[in-house]
Amino acid sequence: MAQVTGDYRSKASGNWNNVNIWQTFNGSTWMNATSYPGQNSNVSSVTIGGNNTVSLNTNIISYTIDRLIIGDQTGGNDTLLFSDNSDWEVNIMLVAIQSDGIISWQGNTALKLPEEAIIYNNGGKIEAKCSEAKRILLGDRAFSSCKGNKGEYSFDELEAALPPPSSNGNIAECADKTIQTLNANDTAIPPSGAHIVWYKATSGGSPVSPPTLSSVGTETYYGESIDNADPNRKSLFRTAVKLTILPRPTISVTSSPRCVFKLFPFTTTYTLEVTVGSGTVTSSAGSVANTSGNRWEVTNVPSGTNIVVKVTDGNGCSESIPITAPDCTCVVNSPTSGGNKTYCSGDTVPNITASVVVGQTVDWYDAASGGTLLLMGNTTYTPLGPGTFYAEARNARNCTSSARTAIKVAQNTPSTAVIGPNQSVFTGGNAIFTVTTTNADSYQWQVSTDGGIVFNNITDGAEYAGTQSTALTVKSIGLVKNGYRYRVLSSKSGSTCTAINSASALLTVKVKTIITNRRITYRVNKD
Repeated sequence: MAQVTGDYRSKASGNWNNVNIWQTFNGSTWMNATSYPGQNSNVSSVTIGGNNTVSLNTNIISYTIDRLIIGDQTGGNDTLLFSDNSDWEVNIMLVAIQSDGIISWQGNTALKLPEEAIIYNNGGKIEAKCSEAKRILLGDRAFSSCKGNKGEYSFDELEAALPPPSSNGNIAECADKTIQTLNANDTAIPPSGAHIVWYKATSGGSPVSPPTLSSVGTETYYGESIDNADPNRKSLFRTAVKLTILPRPTISVTSSPRCVFKLFPFTTTYTLEVTVGSGTVTSSAGSVANTSGNRWEVTNVPSGTNIVVKVTDGNGCSESIPITAPDCTCVVNSPTSGGNKTYCSGDTVPNITASVVVGQTVDWYDAASGGTLLLMGNTTYTPLGPGTFYAEARNARNCTSSARTAIKVAQNTPSTAVIGPNQSVFTGGNAIFTVTTTNADSYQWQVSTDGGIVFNNITDGAEYAGTQSTALTVKSIGLVKNGYRYRVLSSKSGSTCTAINSASALLTVKVKTIITNRRITYRVNKD
């Protein structure tokens, strides 16, 4: 295996915690070590080689060693030795015994590795005079013992078993437009003379063939080595390979390319807008800016230059979209609306207008595209009635705007008002006048004191209540109001129609007559 900075290898025989037996790799060369493996930091790889014997005499629990390789495959006897009766706990995730490697138990030692650790023999030896104390633990799991009576496997079975498949790593790819198929076999290699059987579990389960992924997502397969000549000879561990197909980001044009003209200095560029699902947008030309959320604007693209706009998401996946430059030699911007108009039914339909730059005129249509030409060559149009009308700009070369400007003309309906009956009351009483309206929400009552010739607005106060509602109350009426007439002005908020006068209603005020007969007084209403 290639060395990386911080790797260790043995240079002499001795105890594990003797720094003088180790070298470390500094990225370019091997140097004498100043600490033993696992003393002060995590370690990628430790190799026992050079015909050296290293006695494990220390626990390694504060840091982790990814791999312990016993044997450098140059011949000789490269040995990891358990020489006393102490149990050792070491955070080593993989122990591989190579063809010139040896694990030798001289003492009654239990080796405790992490629960997820793997230990396998790749042609080396496991030497021990058997006793129940000589064991290999994976966490609390009794994985192996010398005779097998204190573990799942004996040392002989561990020595005879195949190594698990080697892997070049997991596979993660961005999805192709037609989603590709990933295969775990593409990254796993069985030992010589063996093949791989794949599962979806670390142990047990049914074989899976083929170990593939053909959709966006993740699938993990576990490969087990099987001897070609003896199907009962297998690896005791399975090698995990994770297959991942990452989703492609999405990108679409949400505002089509449009030409931009500048006079000083004269330049012609174009701009457009794209929306993406997520990620960062770049363009082969022009400037790119995130306007809001997932919307991006591409500006200042030279006229006539086709571009490719690309989005790249956090997974490193990208999607591109080609953009064809618009023809800016014959481009006319849409007219500017003079504003929507409203009018009251029965009144003259108002004109509508649209403005364009010098050298252009306006054609009027009844549809946003296609449709009927209503008027040609005029910035003002008088509709026959209400509706939505569309102004299209046109220049002297008969180039037209790519979009038409919509202008609306709305017709308002006048209010109606029908006043209730005349009112007759005695002096000092109250009278209530009512009105029924349609298409109205604003009211103003008026009074005429000259028989209906001149009417004036009235307000709420001591004499009146409800002067701006559909019911007017005339309060504490005196004889002076006899003959007054009342009406209401009704209108609709926001309408262009003028307020409508109702007819007027008459107020009659009656007096009371007192009849006296000797000592008895009778109060009689006078009809």
